[in-house]
Amino acid sequence: MPTLSVTLGTSIDSLFSLTDESRFARIDNMLWDKRFLTQQEFDEEEHFLQEKCREEETRSRATLLLAELYCKRAREYNDLASPLARQALALNPDCKEAHNAIFDAEHGAYLDWNATNHYRTIVFYQEFLAAHPENHSAHLWLLDLLIADRRCAEAREVLDKMHRLKPTYNDDFYLGCILLQEGHTDDALAQWEAMCAKYPDTWEVYVMRASELAKLAHYDEAIADYEKAMALMPPPRFVDPAEAIAQICEIRGDYETAITYYEKVIAIEKADWHETQGEAIDAPQRSIARLREKLASR
Repeated sequence: MPTLSVTLGTSIDSLFSLTDESRFARIDNMLWDKRFLTQQEFDEEEHFLQEKCREEETRSRATLLLAELYCKRAREYNDLASPLARQALALNPDCKEAHNAIFDAEHGAYLDWNATNHYRTIVFYQEFLAAHPENHSAHLWLLDLLIADRRCAEAREVLDKMHRLKPTYNDDFYLGCILLQEGHTDDALAQWEAMCAKYPDTWEVYVMRASELAKLAHYDEAIADYEKAMALMPPPRFVDPAEAIAQICEIRGDYETAITYYEKVIAIEKADWHETQGEAIDAPQRSIARLREKLASR
């Protein structure tokens, strides 16, 4: 029964005692499998994790899970705020604050540099790398931030350090991203083409290029790369390429094909990850239902 509790994320602690590790696993499952936690679930797990953060043996795992619990709660409140903010704008079309609420809830694209630059997080990662210079993955996170803020000269320096630490296909990809942010679109596309030629059997390079092509609205090329990635990806396969193609199809108004790819998402979840319930299944099913409503209203 404790194993059942871990799998289902249901609270039966009053009947059976879970080990700390089983409780951690159950919380992790709840974070992924449940769209909304009840207030009781949130309060119980928050209290448990706060207690475990004080214990040396469990501090690392508990601290991460507590952070993830708060992140999930924030997403839940955004999901609750989004329809209300849209309704507020419908009720008062001239209300600027309603637009702000929509953007806050749905992570809208503010163009104001002062509100959107990532300097604080950049400083954190710069300090983290100063303390952990051999951490390859931290270079990737810092590059994401620097490139997003168009701090390309600094990004080139970080890329050079990362390459000297451990050469990978990421070097080719991020050089293309820097070139794109510098305004050299053709050079960026050529760089990614060379990357894919250099690593023809590596599914990750096609996913990365597909994402950048989609941002450029090169949708046909992006779909081809996503399809290539799915063909190369070993099981258990990730659903991101199928989700991305579904979104492209919806943007184009091709709701039927979008539904097909959301159905593919569900099929992958069931076949590769053995998911039969929870958000992994419910989320694409909601997208399918929404798209069918759009088709019916045409």
